[in-house]
Parts: sequence; C-alpha cells; structure tokens
Amino acid sequence: MGDKSLEEKVDSAIGNVEVEGYNISEKEKELILRIFKKYQDRLGDNAIHSLLYGLANEIEHEEKNANKR
Repeated sequence: MGDKSLEEKVDSAIGNVEVEGYNISEKEKELILRIFKKYQDRLGDNAIHSLLYGLANEIEHEEKNANKR
C-alpha cells in the first residue's frame, strides 16, 4: 500500500470516528500514519479502524475517570 493510499485510508477512518463524536488531532493522525507505515506489511485495513476506535475509547475512559476525581 503506497503512502497516498495509506493516508486516504487513515483519513477515511478518522472521518468515521469523528462522525461518532471523537476528535483525532493532526498530531495523532501523523502518529497513526507512522505506525502503519512501519507495520503495514503485517496489518490489514481493518486494523486502522480498530486502532482509532481503541484510542478513542481509551481517551473517553480516561476523561471519565479524571472527572470522577
């Protein structure tokens, strides 16, 4: 998968996550792209979506816990 194709897939996944109310910053996007470029030969397309949802869910969990303190 080329860099342009990978970036388009990440942008698409980010769009899907943002529709559900989670924001992904440009810094987070760059980090995700670096990770996938490094491991793209071992990861499938669904891994992008899984990673984004996992990150968003963990951030939400941490924010809820911080508000309880």
